[in-house]
Amino acid sequence: MTISHLKNTFVLSTVALTLAAGSAYADSCPAGFPSQPVNFLVGYGAGGGTDLAARKVASTIENMAGWTVVVDNKPGASGAVMATGVKDGAADGYTVGVATNTTMAIVPNQRENIEFTYDDFAFVGTGMLLNYGLAALSSQPYKTLEEFVEYARENGRATVSTGSASYQVAMEAVAEAFDVNIISIPTKGSSAALKDALGGHVDATVQGTVHVAQIAAGEMVQLATLTDSRAAYAPDAMTLRESGVDLSIEGHILFFMNDDVPADIQSCISETFAAAVSSDDYTEFMAKQQTSASNLGPEGTTAFLTEADAFYKSYFADK
Repeated sequence: MTISHLKNTFVLSTVALTLAAGSAYADSCPAGFPSQPVNFLVGYGAGGGTDLAARKVASTIENMAGWTVVVDNKPGASGAVMATGVKDGAADGYTVGVATNTTMAIVPNQRENIEFTYDDFAFVGTGMLLNYGLAALSSQPYKTLEEFVEYARENGRATVSTGSASYQVAMEAVAEAFDVNIISIPTKGSSAALKDALGGHVDATVQGTVHVAQIAAGEMVQLATLTDSRAAYAPDAMTLRESGVDLSIEGHILFFMNDDVPADIQSCISETFAAAVSSDDYTEFMAKQQTSASNLGPEGTTAFLTEADAFYKSYFADK
């Protein structure tokens, strides 16, 4: 099976954040903004890649601008609970949503009774590029994607813990490509999905950055890398395309807010966010996570989601 998304890239992910920033780093900030703590609402559980990035952006903003930034986890319905709250909340720039494009592009096209689309939000930029991987405990009998597929075929199925609906879509595509039964086990986030794998409750897990420490310690092995290039933390793991599957996942962490936030505050936020993500402290932190700080900016982020939304709209229409 071939799945293409414009440049044959299957865009999943990732991730969306929103951010309020201060006049100390943006000339466009209105006088007196911010006059109260800024709240980051993460649409998933604590400990995952999205949560990790949100907390680092928050601390970087605090150190650079002297603000108080409060991070609060609001998991539920793959981020839809949080996103609905941002959409219906005050448009004052003090509430920032943090989610992946699962929330923005998959959920509105996959589920009924979702009362938002990505058009309802103002996007600030992206904060991290993710290297997605399919990983398993080193004690498992399979060390490569080929061996994992054979395991699934011989046993009638294989289970994979997934912390995002986008990961479920990816595993569905892999299952169709190899004509095997791969069952996704949804969790409340990447951290919970990793715990399921470490506890031996599933055969494998899809991860972004949370499992890097386990790979380095030899506790886990990367069966396949889902991006176009091999991951630095698992250089021996072939990409899906190297394995004969025309599939690639690109993941970004995105920042967004209520679309009715005044233009001057939106500019203030995007400029301050850009300064934080490009700072040495932030980029060095991301390098330690074996990933990259990456900011597409407001227009680039919107374009990214426009493509993703169109892809998933077509994808689910065929189901």
